[in-house]
Amino acid sequence: MLDILERLSIKPFSIVGHRGAAGVKPENTIASIDYAIKNGADIVEIDVRRTKDNKIILLHDPDFKRLIGRAISPRDVDYNFIKENITIEGEPVPTLDEVLSFVNGKVGVFIEIKEPETVDDILAIVLRHNALKWIAVISFYDRAIKTAKELLPFLTTGLIYLKPPGRIKEAYELGAKIVIPYYKLATQKANNFAHKLGLKVVAWTINSEKLAEEMIERGADAFATDYPDKLARFREQLNF
Repeated sequence: MLDILERLSIKPFSIVGHRGAAGVKPENTIASIDYAIKNGADIVEIDVRRTKDNKIILLHDPDFKRLIGRAISPRDVDYNFIKENITIEGEPVPTLDEVLSFVNGKVGVFIEIKEPETVDDILAIVLRHNALKWIAVISFYDRAIKTAKELLPFLTTGLIYLKPPGRIKEAYELGAKIVIPYYKLATQKANNFAHKLGLKVVAWTINSEKLAEEMIERGADAFATDYPDKLARFREQLNF
């Protein structure tokens, strides 16, 4: 079984399925993750939040409004309410437990922490599934990365960022092994700097072959994409 950093070393690039395969299937669902696994993703990225009764579920936004038209926040309701009342285009909202059981090391998993105060709960689930080798904890929040590394020093972590000039140095100082920049910040110069510090670069969100070609030239290691199937076909053509 490859560890998470080995999964980011596939040439000419590794494929990270964004929220599973968000361009094809309902985001952050088992169906989306399953599609990504079956269609070329090396890693799947998911977002996690905590419910009122301390269950860790998959959800990107603070509430379900964008997905179902109802501004229900998980922190205000128990998991059973979500299970009985909410589906994403017909697909149930999974727990992190369910996802790690389903993936079981078939691919890597990026667990994006949206709420830094949930780190303890998330790491407990990771350990319960013996998943330390094939997951990475990623976040926009320095505090989440710092706490995670304090609790589990051997955990692989990654810092996400959106705004210039980028945060490569900060990621290195936090002990992260991965930087996850918005693609415009993944310049050749920035990527070279990250590599000199021993960091892997995952650019997001890469949904076209043209942009993928540009990112290859810039030296990014992996691309987060809503269409892992499309980038997998493109990679096969390059390797033919």
